[in-house]
Amino acid sequence: MNSKRIQTIKLMIAILVVIVVATIVTTRILKYQKEGEKNMPFNLSKIIIVSTAIKDDNQLTEEQNTSIWNFNIIQTNDVYISIENNKNNSKSNEKIKSITIENIQTLQNPSIGNLKTYMPSSLDGEKYKYTDDYIVSQSLTYRGAEESNYKTLQISKNGGNIGISFANNELGTYSSGEDTEITYNGTMLSKLGITNENVKSKVSFDLVIELDDGKKYSGRVELDLSCDGLVENGTTQTEITDFSSVVFKRI
Repeated sequence: MNSKRIQTIKLMIAILVVIVVATIVTTRILKYQKEGEKNMPFNLSKIIIVSTAIKDDNQLTEEQNTSIWNFNIIQTNDVYISIENNKNNSKSNEKIKSITIENIQTLQNPSIGNLKTYMPSSLDGEKYKYTDDYIVSQSLTYRGAEESNYKTLQISKNGGNIGISFANNELGTYSSGEDTEITYNGTMLSKLGITNENVKSKVSFDLVIELDDGKKYSGRVELDLSCDGLVENGTTQTEITDFSSVVFKRI
């Protein structure tokens, strides 16, 4: 076998090896893009959405307050997100540095009103205060601490709960001198002629888990704020535990 033929065979083998390696790498990259991290130190374990409606008379003038009942109605969707330690991870002793909700988008607007995002209120007795001071414009970060606390925007370093609210505060004002009693919940929407379909919406956001060692994981979450049965029942609650569609990746 002459040297030229030997060189040709070696070149073909080298090319074949490169193709095999490139195929393996590409396959792994595509699989990671589709499936993401499989064994993170912390997992998204549960999301609970509580929908209702509240009254808000903060923006009414003295002239508007002449009726027995005179207040604005805000439809609220409080979202509680649970992050738990993954006991199956060999590095389960790692701690949370922060949890951030960012890149918030409204995928479907309600047909009546305007959906806005709010952070918890630090005021005593008020879980949320739906004013411009508490609007989340870009992101909301909870810092790792000894225990979780919504009002101080803290989450336990070992896993805990965080909250954010999506509220429609431009539904209108209810004014009447006829009603003898009003229940302050989602049933108030019917007094403005608003249906469940009118206030349903859909949002999405990136959930970023940052650990003390500097590792960061990000996953895109989509939530349907369906409000089914809200007008009839006053309050609805949706619990989500299936996050097979949420793909977390290292960033």
